[in-house]
Amino acid sequence: MILLEAVKFQGLFRLWNVQEKVVTEPLFFSEILKCIVDDGNDWDPGMLDWYHEEDINFDNWKEMKVQVLPMVINNQG
Repeated sequence: MILLEAVKFQGLFRLWNVQEKVVTEPLFFSEILKCIVDDGNDWDPGMLDWYHEEDINFDNWKEMKVQVLPMVINNQG
């Protein structure tokens, strides 16, 4: 999965599934995070609208480098 950032519209992103050759609708980063981490549920890509990569103009999008760090959740209850 590749994260794309809009060149002209700050704050908009897309997820690009290179293997399946599909790209999400433009989303705010908080919307992407909500789909990934939603009350402990598993990642549900069906929550997003996906389009075939041939239908997307990639000139207005740039690839983002994202470093995912391990996360530790402490139960404080």
